Amino acid sequence: MRTRQWFQAALMLLLGLYLLETLLTGEIAYYINERFNWLAGVAGFTLIALGVINVIALLSEPEQGKEAPKGAPNLLPNAPSVAHGVSARWYVLAILSVPLIFGVFLPAQPLGAAAINNSGVAFSLNVSGAGDQAFSITPTQRNVLDWVRAFSAATSVDEFGGQPADLIGFVYRDVRFEDDTEFMVTRFTVSCCVADAVAIGVIVRSEQAASLTPDSWVRVQGKFEVRDFAGQRTPILIAESVEPTAMPERPYLFP
Repeated sequence: MRTRQWFQAALMLLLGLYLLETLLTGEIAYYINERFNWLAGVAGFTLIALGVINVIALLSEPEQGKEAPKGAPNLLPNAPSVAHGVSARWYVLAILSVPLIFGVFLPAQPLGAAAINNSGVAFSLNVSGAGDQAFSITPTQRNVLDWVRAFSAATSVDEFGGQPADLIGFVYRDVRFEDDTEFMVTRFTVSCCVADAVAIGVIVRSEQAASLTPDSWVRVQGKFEVRDFAGQRTPILIAESVEPTAMPERPYLFP
């Protein structure tokens, strides 16, 4: 029992420190929407506080079968006996250890092309009330999410013909791209956490497409033309330049 309680206290401390470390390094952005960062901070400090309380309680009470030294202070006079305290089962502690083990030993990285399911990348997205916001942004300032929202809200896609764009995303192709001069500049949107991530993209036509490495990050500049794609008229970005670029500090876009 006492060994399990020590392990439980250590696990609380380590999980709390891990959460705070991901906040400080910015790696928390690979897992959750940035507006929930404060919750991760609260959870981290709470876990550390609980771990410290457990450690103090364990140190203040002698092991079973041993008497406390005479005159030893009781650091937590009102705390319940550790010997009779609550301790999670070993299998519960093992399960709670899994995210910590993965977080420490596996490199943190955002979702990429490998995480896209069989439905591929969407180039239309129904977000209520978001179309007006997208149209209020200057075309060259719109990101992938802004363009996809604008495409979805437009009464006619023909209005996008000739509009300039300057986009950053990773390279993706699926079975819809029969022509090696086309690809998608792609991003993930995250509403809450990576469990609800949706891949969205803008179709790009470029002579450099065949030489681009899938999952590599690029900056694409060009103008839209409305062409047939997969049986429907679709705005396609005709690239004037495609340049390799570093992954953004915040790789996801947030609706």
